[in-house]
Amino acid sequence: MENNLKFSDSTKYGIINISVANLRQQPVFQSELVNQTLLGTVVPVYEEQNDFYFIENWDGYRGWTSKSSVLLTDREKAEDWKNSKKVIFTGMNGMVTKTTASEDERISDLVCCATLKVIEELPEFVKIELPDGRVGYVKKELTVDSEIQKTFKPSPEAIVKTSKQFMGLPYLWGGTSSKALDCSGFVQMVFWLLNVPLPRNASQMIKLGNEIEIANNFDALKTGDLLFFGKTAERVTHVSIYLDKKQFIHADGYVQINSLVPGDADYNEYRHQTLLKVKRIL
Repeated sequence: MENNLKFSDSTKYGIINISVANLRQQPVFQSELVNQTLLGTVVPVYEEQNDFYFIENWDGYRGWTSKSSVLLTDREKAEDWKNSKKVIFTGMNGMVTKTTASEDERISDLVCCATLKVIEELPEFVKIELPDGRVGYVKKELTVDSEIQKTFKPSPEAIVKTSKQFMGLPYLWGGTSSKALDCSGFVQMVFWLLNVPLPRNASQMIKLGNEIEIANNFDALKTGDLLFFGKTAERVTHVSIYLDKKQFIHADGYVQINSLVPGDADYNEYRHQTLLKVKRIL
């Protein structure tokens, strides 16, 4: 994902070189997963320990990722990558292949929102380069020009369509990819695809936008509103996206749609009872 990296922040930089890089709380593989960052993301590298780098993701979250996940580079090469022509992979999953003739010669797997450097655009494929210089091909229909993506404006229809493409994906604490994700990772990815970058956690998201009255049978809610849940106002534990007709979509075990209406087949009593606030950010 693109970020607002300031190149004066660090003396070392990296570019994520695999589809999904895990960020952990401590520089050991047994440590808690706190976030993930995706292929093509430029990151400042602040520290090195054991087989890990301490980096900062585009959303400001910091953590330790394995050295094998990152191409360590200098400022000039990081800037070149950031400023180069790129495409965003928009499929849920896919691959970079060695040729356009066969999908058997895989170079890398891909997840939604991976960023790839463009070498050449062909009728049905895009010839791309990975951060470490490997060259391959991606189906053009599964990509969007990164500059065009920056012009997207979320509509109710786009929010519904984009969020529903994640249906059924499993929940993973700390997950922010189309392999598996947590509740705020799901919300963050949906809105990023629609050119609305959000912070990483529900506790940060709830500080954005305008609060919407949730009385009167939820009639004031609109598609794209964010619903926040928890047992107390001081501890937000869950976030979802409101669709319409009193339904919301969220990562809860897996990405699914639930209702706020008792008696509906998809009614979620627990989420209804723990709904704290609704915020409108659009």
